[in-house]
Amino acid sequence: MTQTPAPAPAPPASELHKAASVDNCSPLLMRAAALRAQEELEDQTWYHGEMSRRQAEKLLLHDGDFLVRKSSTNPGSYVLTGMHHGLAKHLLLVDPEGTVRAMSP
Repeated sequence: MTQTPAPAPAPPASELHKAASVDNCSPLLMRAAALRAQEELEDQTWYHGEMSRRQAEKLLLHDGDFLVRKSSTNPGSYVLTGMHHGLAKHLLLVDPEGTVRAMSP
């Protein structure tokens, strides 16, 4: 005759509270983190803020030149624009929902 093992005891209430607080950050904390991330991004030499495809293409002179920009046509989206074999390529990196992508728009 086999016995079924007893279920594991429930974690203490303090551990449940900690787990819930990690998963459910306050909107204020989330906004502060987003602002810090934006400041760090703006400090990068390859980041150029919001600009159109044409504006970005004018900045790229040689194969291998690249920049990251905010899309002027898709608010909230970030685009990697790079020069490859003499042609500018535009790759959508982050869409407005925050999904990271690696495909050409």
